[in-house]
Amino acid sequence: MQKLSNDIIVILGASVFLLLITLFIVILLMAYKRRDYKHLKEKMLLEEDFNNQLLRSQIEVQEQTFSQIGKELHDNVGQLLSTSRMLMGLAERHLKTPPDTLITANATLGKAINEIRSLSKSLDKEWLSQFNLIENLKAEVIRVNGSGVINASLHIQYEPSLPSSKRIILFRIMQEAIQNAIKHSGCNNLNISITKKEEHIEINISDDGTGMKPGIMKKGMGLDNMLYRVKLLGGHIVYKSSEKGTRVTIFIPDKPEKDENQDSPRR
Repeated sequence: MQKLSNDIIVILGASVFLLLITLFIVILLMAYKRRDYKHLKEKMLLEEDFNNQLLRSQIEVQEQTFSQIGKELHDNVGQLLSTSRMLMGLAERHLKTPPDTLITANATLGKAINEIRSLSKSLDKEWLSQFNLIENLKAEVIRVNGSGVINASLHIQYEPSLPSSKRIILFRIMQEAIQNAIKHSGCNNLNISITKKEEHIEINISDDGTGMKPGIMKKGMGLDNMLYRVKLLGGHIVYKSSEKGTRVTIFIPDKPEKDENQDSPRR
């Protein structure tokens, strides 16, 4: 009987010992996994931060390039066209009955000058930072309608509260989508709308063109560039294309932030 009790005590002791060892091993494994998860998370955050910094650098380079092109268009090409128009005007005044072709050419040249001025402004980051997104889009729609080929309309149900740096990025995304529709869709009508759905800004750019194949959209329309910019804003893009037209929907988180270009309040 005494021997049986001793055996039970030994068995219980061994069981408790094994249980403690098992618990210890489990705790070690959990600590290791927790540390491994923490390191993995830190690595992902570092990679995400690096990618964002890289994308920002690429955007800054692109903005500087756009700005330089805009200045060249305004200061160089614009001035040459203005001089040419002035000379054509002098020729008109020296002719008693100037031919219709000369009058038409002069008027067309005037439209080209206005188009270049509008385009140069839309490429100038400093000019863009002085205006809000809605004013920029209205100017873009006026520029599109000025061609007389496409009827563009703008419907604003909500004005995003974004700092100028993000407004410029969002404007570039929409500008790229608008140019894609003009160049590739063969549309007659282009509709642009901005609404708010819960905590997101929803932007729709739709046309009534013939639709575009995914391969063309990927290779020929600067889709990667648009995706990079949308990623910087924490959003995403959805494309839908058919024989009845193409719709580009952009979702951007609506997070009001202090504009870094605004002066701090004086004390």
